[in-house]
Amino acid sequence: MEVIKFTVFAALLLYAAISDIRIREVSDTVPIMIGITALIGITPAVLPGMFIAMLVITVPQLAIAMLKPGSYGGADIKIMAACAFLLGMERGFLAIIIGLSTGLLITVISRLIERRKINDAFPIVPYLAAGSLIAFII
Repeated sequence: MEVIKFTVFAALLLYAAISDIRIREVSDTVPIMIGITALIGITPAVLPGMFIAMLVITVPQLAIAMLKPGSYGGADIKIMAACAFLLGMERGFLAIIIGLSTGLLITVISRLIERRKINDAFPIVPYLAAGSLIAFII
């Protein structure tokens, strides 16, 4: 069941990452499908923990987006909420830490090399997707 879950999860995240890179938008169906994928092979007893993980990891992102408009997109928050629901608390935190750290590091380095403004917006979903897949495997 874990192989099936990972395969579907990876396909959905790949689609979301490509969509974010190309058109800076991700369909609302993607986080819904990730949420459905999270239910593969679980027992009802773990659902409360999954919801708590989703809230704990998503609320700070939502707060940042509200306090500093334009810093976070809705797709970024929805994708990470769905990933946290699937991954749980520990792996959800690992996913967001890996994803945001990698995204920030790569973006800053590439913009310094290209001599572009560092604070311009960039697609975050590809990095969150990579962090989530790494966290799933760990």
